[in-house]
Amino acid sequence: MTRRSFAAAAALLITAAIPALAQMPGANVAKVSTTAKPAAVKHGGKGVLAITVNVAPGFHINANKPNDPDLIPTVFTAENTPGVKFGAPKYPATKSITVSYEKKPMLVYQGKAVILVPYTIAPTAKPGKVVLKGTLGFQGCNDSSCFPPDSAPVTASVTVK
Repeated sequence: MTRRSFAAAAALLITAAIPALAQMPGANVAKVSTTAKPAAVKHGGKGVLAITVNVAPGFHINANKPNDPDLIPTVFTAENTPGVKFGAPKYPATKSITVSYEKKPMLVYQGKAVILVPYTIAPTAKPGKVVLKGTLGFQGCNDSSCFPPDSAPVTASVTVK
């Protein structure tokens, strides 16, 4: 086989695999939405960033503190935002489930899970719109396997008065 024909064959295999990867169940396990409450906060005031994770039926994502240290937890990581100090996220209650590939029950989130992240606006923050940002990392699974880790951007706007 010549180099040229080998490269063509490799390109064909990669091109054929892309649609299959896009259709992997892990890509559609969870939908993430975010809101800032309240919508307007005074200087020195407090608010909550609410991250809602809707896990598709038949799937789950690992809890923030899974039973097994080898499992990938669900974790919110805040992006540094001038004039905003994020507090520790408050993760929802977990559900314990049994799956074929784990010896002991797993702690997971299923259905709708809401993560609450408190924040404080600095007394010196500039008035106007502030965009709160971060990333939610998680690993989706079903009853027979887990998929590659995934992440979703988290953004919400708040007005500083």
